[in-house]
Amino acid sequence: MRTRTWAVMAAAAALAGLTACSGPGSADTEERLHVETDRASYSSAEGVSGAADIAVTGPVLGVRTRECDEGGDTATEPAVDPPAEDGVDPGPDPSATGSPAPTATPSGIAGDGAGGPECVPMVFLKVRVAAVVKPGFGISGGDEIVVGDIDTDKVTAEGTTPLVVGRRYALYLRRMTAPDHPGITSVPTFWIPVGGDQGVFFLNKDTVRPASADIVALTNAEAEKKLGAASGTSRPERLRTTVAGLREAAKVAAAGQRASAHRAAKQRRPSHTSGPPGRP
Repeated sequence: MRTRTWAVMAAAAALAGLTACSGPGSADTEERLHVETDRASYSSAEGVSGAADIAVTGPVLGVRTRECDEGGDTATEPAVDPPAEDGVDPGPDPSATGSPAPTATPSGIAGDGAGGPECVPMVFLKVRVAAVVKPGFGISGGDEIVVGDIDTDKVTAEGTTPLVVGRRYALYLRRMTAPDHPGITSVPTFWIPVGGDQGVFFLNKDTVRPASADIVALTNAEAEKKLGAASGTSRPERLRTTVAGLREAAKVAAAGQRASAHRAAKQRRPSHTSGPPGRP
């Protein structure tokens, strides 16, 4: 795992040490805030799996709510554009809708803040779990979870891939509870993608492609080999795989974590020597 500075979003200012600064908007839009944070960087599905609490596949069903740490609003139709290559889902989920029914404004939410130094706009999306890639927290197929991400309608943030209603994804997620996000009141528990768009994979029929060009292989060993063979001015082509491949990478990550835990426990275990009484 490597670490570098990204202009990205994790979940909210209290979640990942975000800083927000003013940045120029496009010529036809008003000036919008730019969000930055330090983010761990991964190069393989094994890497993001090891950092995730769970990994699942499934469609985005709709928007549950939007909120800043100083406010929020009712859910409205998302206005996010997917990358051109992934603009059309070849197998859309029939129960998903691009115009989700509005939800009631959560209690205690004062309004829809545009974002400021102490307020990072968030969107919370309903995702139905179709399959589990990395198990955890009792999540199983058919469950509905809430995934939080930066609201790119309100701020700019590089390294963040907006989740589009109706599309299917493989998502590597970390669990956030109330103590982790004191500024968010509408959703007490939710999940955020690991490493921004590094934890987001597009599902297209039987193939899987990571949203981030940083993910180049299934395993850490394969990624190191590819990166070592690449020239200094270019990166290897991003990974293309299957859900079965992601599951195998998750098993490799789990095995590595078990081995590390075993070694750590062995190192902590006190050594004992035995000998006749009275002798050292």
